Amino acid sequence: MLKKIPYQQSQPVLERFELSEEAAGVVNGEMAPVELLQSLQQQELYIDAVNFLCHALPMREVIWWVCLALGLRSDVWSQQEQAVLENGRRWVQEPDEAKRRLAEQQVLRLGTERAPGWLAQAVFWNGSGSLGEPGQPVVLPPEFLYAKAAAGAINVAAALPEWHGHKKFNEQVIAMALDIAAGGRGDNLQQRLAV
Repeated sequence: MLKKIPYQQSQPVLERFELSEEAAGVVNGEMAPVELLQSLQQQELYIDAVNFLCHALPMREVIWWVCLALGLRSDVWSQQEQAVLENGRRWVQEPDEAKRRLAEQQVLRLGTERAPGWLAQAVFWNGSGSLGEPGQPVVLPPEFLYAKAAAGAINVAAALPEWHGHKKFNEQVIAMALDIAAGGRGDNLQQRLAV
């Protein structure tokens, strides 16, 4: 069992999102999370594996993982996008409303065409504050909305900008997540990707 994914079976996590048809034919809720992830990786169903991990890990660990994953492609991010990664890292280390609202402004400026915009969205949607304007009634995001944005960030980073390293990237980010799930920081694996 993974420390940060304390389930004997995968069903509680699978109830939080929808698997692709292809993945639904390969895995089921009775499988242990490690077994499910191994099956998805063997079939190269990385989008489903990333979705599972984003919905299984605790929220701060998910956002940390996204920061590490996007860091693997740091050579393709603009200065503004690099600032999103830095804000995400700072938010994980010391979460506060100012950093969460900064993420809101970053996603408004950048949009969600590229992965860093989805990271900013995940930070803003993390559930620690209202989606409404300051001073207005509190409107909390739906549960696991941050996980959908986080999965979007990693899955978009795997594909865009286009490159030939997406398979190695997917393998690397899943290894990072498994390290985090086992109680590690995931960053000791960060430098191994050479694409």
